[in-house]
Amino acid sequence: MSTLVYMKILELSPGSYDSWMRFLTLGRVDRIKKEITANWINPDDEILEIGCGAGSLASLMSRRGARVTAIDISEEMLAEAREKVPDADFHHLTALEIDQFPPEKFNRIVATLSFSELTAEELDMVLALAANLLKKGGLLIVADEVRAAKPWQRFLAALIRGPLTVITFLVTQQTTHVIKNFEARLAASNFELLRRQEYLLGTMALFAAKRMDKK
Repeated sequence: MSTLVYMKILELSPGSYDSWMRFLTLGRVDRIKKEITANWINPDDEILEIGCGAGSLASLMSRRGARVTAIDISEEMLAEAREKVPDADFHHLTALEIDQFPPEKFNRIVATLSFSELTAEELDMVLALAANLLKKGGLLIVADEVRAAKPWQRFLAALIRGPLTVITFLVTQQTTHVIKNFEARLAASNFELLRRQEYLLGTMALFAAKRMDKK
């Protein structure tokens, strides 16, 4: 609930980023990252992480034996991540630049709390690029802020998120976007949804989707 709004401010302090995100999500971010690693990552997987932040998930996946390539738009975050996970391959790129990697290079693409930084049009573009980068049957795993299903949940989220959005834009000159209709967007990019799990009163969700044969 408003996690992404806080996140844009916290990116100004990479060294304390993970600790603050853990606090602001009541530990859910750590739980989600551990669930991703335990349930969806295998040794020797070729993984692309979009928006690696300070490298906490990259570290978990690397320790599991996966080969991790990670990108982020923040040089400060990348410096923190490189120190934390020296075995991973880090690149200073935006999500829209992942087409620099070869087609069908990865069997896992992971994004936590990064797709909400994209506009709806950019999100559709990144999903199409991700499908092209995944091997047949490869998985896209996304954990992010979503539009809650129930009206009272959306009302509560709006009360909290609205003022924080204004504050964040004033501090960072950036904003975030709650993801809407993600299942339909996945289907349009030839992904089959395997699992959706909700957190924080339905305002955050974990998605696992498989790349299907191109139409």
